[in-house]
Amino acid sequence: MDHRAYEKYKQENPDVYTPLSTFDYVDQFVHQLTHTELVICVAALVLAVFAIFKIFAKRKDKSSEDHSE
Repeated sequence: MDHRAYEKYKQENPDVYTPLSTFDYVDQFVHQLTHTELVICVAALVLAVFAIFKIFAKRKDKSSEDHSE
């Protein structure tokens, strides 16, 4: 291809590449959660706190058994 044919080709077939930064509606962080998402997040947080509590309670019971023997 010579240069003019390539220029003609580029005019007829433009690049479709568009960087994501040009889209205003794409947010990195969600500003509103649905009720379902909120319930799932709260349930996960409660389970995590419960698991941490159980780990520390088990350690405390184990250390008190060691001292009583």
